[in-house]
Amino acid sequence: MQHRDTQPSPISIPQLRADTTGQVLTPDDPGFDEAREVFYGIDHRPAVIVRVSNEADVARVVSLARETGIELAIRSGGHSLVGHSVSEGGIVIDLGDLKDIEIDSDGRTAWAQTGVSAGEFTKTAGAHGLAVGFGDAATVGIGGITLGGGVGFLARKHGLTIDALLAAEIVTADGLVVHTDPQSHPDLFWAIRGGGGNFGVATRFQFRLYEVDDIVGGMLMLPATPDVIHSFVELAENAPEELSTIANVMKAPPMPFVPEEYHGRVVLFGLVAYAGHVAEGQRVLAPFRELATPIIDMVQPMKYRDIYGPDEEAPHPTAVAVRTMFIDKVDQGAAEAIVERLEASNATMAAVQFALAWLDYWIVASFAERDTSALDWS
Repeated sequence: MQHRDTQPSPISIPQLRADTTGQVLTPDDPGFDEAREVFYGIDHRPAVIVRVSNEADVARVVSLARETGIELAIRSGGHSLVGHSVSEGGIVIDLGDLKDIEIDSDGRTAWAQTGVSAGEFTKTAGAHGLAVGFGDAATVGIGGITLGGGVGFLARKHGLTIDALLAAEIVTADGLVVHTDPQSHPDLFWAIRGGGGNFGVATRFQFRLYEVDDIVGGMLMLPATPDVIHSFVELAENAPEELSTIANVMKAPPMPFVPEEYHGRVVLFGLVAYAGHVAEGQRVLAPFRELATPIIDMVQPMKYRDIYGPDEEAPHPTAVAVRTMFIDKVDQGAAEAIVERLEASNATMAAVQFALAWLDYWIVASFAERDTSALDWS
């Protein structure tokens, strides 16, 4: 959000601190460098970061950005691939202190503020045997992933994160707090569910909750031969809709749980969740284990609220190049090309991710650090 036809006006930091109740951080304040860090390592230095404490703070900062013409960035969890979570020389609204979650277990709905992380929401709702699907990382903020669509562990059974959105509270560009749903401001509700963004700052969401308690899920790491990749995709495509899979074909990272002899070798890092009867889930997942001798097999019956594992921040990569595309199938030729490109890459990290959202619809993304050779698909 920026007025590009005029020169920005200066910000009065003392006035901003007087007008807001949240913490205001400038480059001279302790903790500023930590506060400006984002997951993908984008090195921007905003003029000020406001850790808002309520909707009124958000409205005041939005109004300030409009009045001064200074660029405004919104941070929920800080996982934006293109850097929308931070601004160079602008204002950042950090929603991370907005953590309220209200669960209506009888009505199977929930209101949650947009500073809540996917892991925090999943654990809170999971205490009631309920869930919303939020992607594959616990630290992602629900603000960004919801407005971005949200492909996760419940995608095939219950759709994208945004399919569970019932209502929202939005601070619009004129500083007003607006409730939007299919009856109230329906055009705005349509817009935030795929209209392209920049319609305001979402501060609260109401979600439909799904009954998801006991599942079979976890991580399965296999050698990434073309046959294994092609067969994994084929099995996932033909599995019941209760099974959602996210498969990363990548060079194995030197992490403690990965056997040392596989460090740097191309592997298939599969994340799976069967949101149905446990016994049936074990049966459905058995063929995946039989594709090759597993390097790591952590797939087991669990509570859905434990799908993200330990509450800890993953290492922050530096994403220099990313490509996303839809393809109809991953045949043998595509699998061979994937392995060839990854083995040839000298990037610190190179990966191709498949996420099956619906039958016959695959999202493919490639990531690389400091080298883009893995992204050359010509």
